Parts: sequence; structure tokens; C-alpha cells
Amino acid sequence: MLNRSIKGQSKTVPMTLRIQPISNNPRRYTWQITYGAGAKKLVRNYELVVKDRGAGHFVIDEKDGTLIDAWWVGDTLYSQFRVGNQLLNSQYERESDRLRYKLVTYQPASSPQVKDCQEKVPFESYQLQVVQSTELLLVKE
Repeated sequence: MLNRSIKGQSKTVPMTLRIQPISNNPRRYTWQITYGAGAKKLVRNYELVVKDRGAGHFVIDEKDGTLIDAWWVGDTLYSQFRVGNQLLNSQYERESDRLRYKLVTYQPASSPQVKDCQEKVPFESYQLQVVQSTELLLVKE
């Protein structure tokens, strides 16, 4: 995974995503993400839960009370959520035997661009912070 910040910093981190059915339940899957390797690796054990297959609605259950809604549209799983004041947008796009992953992190702009606006609708602008992206290859175990 390539992790790039707007400050020009970037680093590469090994990443794997393991998705497997949980027993014979066609509505729950393991969703295990591993960042790094060796003694410094970080393993995240989540579950992917089918909420409404027809609508493409899934939930990523982080197993700590955090539930992230996600939607399958075309060949891509989309989710957007807020952690503190950061807005995160993730996409998992399937293409043949590859899965392209992108996570984009924003925070509220410190000085939003405002002009005379006729509409009195709440508006927030966000500043890009970090873009994480990778291309995962299918591995049969």
C-alpha cells in the first residue's frame, strides 16, 4: 500500500486483505486486513455482513461496536464515515483477479472559501490529508 500525504511524504507498507465465508452463513464473511510484516505487522479482524444483497448494502463490523455502512455498486464497494473531525472515503474496486483499494482522508478546512451565498444551507469544505492506495492480487490458499 502506498500512503501519501499532502505534505509530500510517502511510504510503502505491505498490505493483505483476507475475505472468507464464516462457516456456512452466506451473510457473514471475515474481513481481515494486515498492514506491515513481521513483528511490526498490524492485523485488523473485522466482519463483512450482508444487510440487503439486492440493494448492495453491506456493513463492515469492526468488532468493537463500530459499524461502517458500505454499498456495492457495479464492481466497487464504497463507504464514507467520520472519525473525530476526519472524513474518510474508501473504495474497493474489483477488476478481474485484482482488487484496487483507495482510502482518502480529509479534515475540515481551516479557512473555508465563502462567497455571498443566497442559500442558507450549512456547508463545510474539507482539506485533503492522506491518500492510501494499493492493488491487491487474488491468492488462492
